[in-house]
Amino acid sequence: MPAVSIADQPLSWSNQDIFVYHGTVDTYVHALTSRGVSVSAGKRNTDFGPGFYTTTRLRQAENWAKQLSRYTPGTRPAVIEFTIPRESLGLLTTLAFVRGHDSADDLWSLILHCRNGGAHHRRKEGGGFYDVVYGPVAVKWKQRIAALDGDQISFHTVAAESVLNQRSGRRII
Repeated sequence: MPAVSIADQPLSWSNQDIFVYHGTVDTYVHALTSRGVSVSAGKRNTDFGPGFYTTTRLRQAENWAKQLSRYTPGTRPAVIEFTIPRESLGLLTTLAFVRGHDSADDLWSLILHCRNGGAHHRRKEGGGFYDVVYGPVAVKWKQRIAALDGDQISFHTVAAESVLNQRSGRRII
């Protein structure tokens, strides 16, 4: 086994902020960075239901922005980076999926529910949505195929929206 160098060591834990990226088009950047995120603008029939979707992977957000720009004539791709304090995120109700394997029935049952227009996450206490859902990106949801190296963090409630809007995002590309 090769030796691990100092350069391979992670930084010391400091409860540092989390950076997430949202792929969009240039016409939405000003509204998102000046007025803030509105989770009510989210589309139905998405992996985790209507909400505001981000990723921890800049390259993935860039790809999402390019795809959206192709379907929105006259626009250019743009990515907004959001800085989220871990303490703020930790106060929200969160649902997390670690694996995107085809045997992850809990993940795929939620995606099937949401992709087929499910109105909420069916929480037992009070119904409605989890504030935040984290997990793999479904590439072909009917076949239970997830992106190999992708993730998504979706924000679904006003409480989650306020965490994103605590600090303004900035345009990356």
